[in-house]
Amino acid sequence: MSLSLWSEPAFADVLGVFGAGARGSAMAGAGSALDDDALAVATSPAGIAFGRPSVTLGLLGVVNRLTTRLSPRPVGYDASDLGSSSPVIPYRYLLRPRPEESRDPGVSGFTVGATASLGMPWLRVGVLAFVPTSGLATQNTYYPDEREQYFSNTVHQSIYGARLSTQQTLFAAAVRPLSWLSVAGGMRFLFRTHADTSVLVPDQADTAVQYVDLRTRVGTKAGATVGAVVRALDDRMRVSATFRDELASVTQGINEIQIRGFQDTAQFPVQQPSRYVMEFLPRQAALGLAYATDQYSVAADATWNQWSRYLDDVGQRAGYHDTVSASIGGELVVQPKRARLRAGVGYRPSPVPAQTGRTNYVDNDMWLLGLGSAYDIHVNSHTLEVGLFGQLQLAVPRNAQKQRLSAYPSCVDGVTSLCDEVPDDTTQAGTGAAIPAAAGLQTGNPGFPGYSTGGWVAEAGLQLTWRYE
Repeated sequence: MSLSLWSEPAFADVLGVFGAGARGSAMAGAGSALDDDALAVATSPAGIAFGRPSVTLGLLGVVNRLTTRLSPRPVGYDASDLGSSSPVIPYRYLLRPRPEESRDPGVSGFTVGATASLGMPWLRVGVLAFVPTSGLATQNTYYPDEREQYFSNTVHQSIYGARLSTQQTLFAAAVRPLSWLSVAGGMRFLFRTHADTSVLVPDQADTAVQYVDLRTRVGTKAGATVGAVVRALDDRMRVSATFRDELASVTQGINEIQIRGFQDTAQFPVQQPSRYVMEFLPRQAALGLAYATDQYSVAADATWNQWSRYLDDVGQRAGYHDTVSASIGGELVVQPKRARLRAGVGYRPSPVPAQTGRTNYVDNDMWLLGLGSAYDIHVNSHTLEVGLFGQLQLAVPRNAQKQRLSAYPSCVDGVTSLCDEVPDDTTQAGTGAAIPAAAGLQTGNPGFPGYSTGGWVAEAGLQLTWRYE
């Protein structure tokens, strides 16, 4: 039997959240120091130098049953309805009602990867990609505060939400200068988009008629990965170390708006710069230990994740804290050189602090339970591994309650506490008359007065790996 201790790379993509491949998922993410095929490109790239050339194809699906229950919205916090003079859009005119529950969708996709020697036994190059069935460039953004009331009017998972559908591409090259040592360097890639939009509104009284020019460029951005693996005691003792630099997928550009009738004003044309962060992978440092025999393997990993530099969808620092995660797992050889059983349990602490103020970042501490099996089919000197895997992640229930203040600041940049969308000194446009109803707190923040989160996420899949000489 095998026992693994592992620290999950806690970033917002499928390979990091659930573990890479059949072994990683079934063992709750464990075994980075054991990986030597294409999946090692994601977990421990130096490991590919110790493995045979391989091709892998996997199919996975994720059912998301993490639920956020919004506390009932109390009366008395709506903005005054002054018609066209209202300082903000009154709550009853919002396009979507505030739901009682919020839930993000699941995800499905393929993993495709390969390693090759290029004719040199001391060299391996590898590539691995996750391709979601929803498309290669699914991009969704949400505001983390009161601004989201005008759009979805709810709160969203920071890690287990739409970002799980992001396409991932990784590349690595590893060399073995000594029989017991491998070193590697690589890259992980995300999409980068620049979109400029030019809009002409020929009649300011009829904004439904618009003429639009769109200029879009889609490229990639890369983050470096380096690592090393040492194997001793006749290949039984294994040590791996991996560093991954942070990487973000950014969409930015400028909206240029021309409105006829404004041509003699300072508002012509309107220039609106935009910048959105679709995906943020934190800087990581991982250390793995393993002891492997023909009957079992034992491993221990630790990964530090620099979440403190996390950028949310609108490119703001979210105030997250750094984390270290851990898991235990096992692999038992039940039929020599053919069949293996795998299982694991782990714990991933959330980097999200208490949400008592303006923002509504949603995340939970998670328990990880994995289970799977693998069977080898030998064809001459080649091997086809068929792997089945599943993983259940259970959220530790969590409550968020907004802090009550004696006075609430206005909703301007830099304010982190719950804020007043209609400051007490707001006056009616045109007349300058005071608005008595502006006294106190007015807010449509979807997370006010609080919310609770919990539930589970389940992953299952099939993987085929062909190892050849």
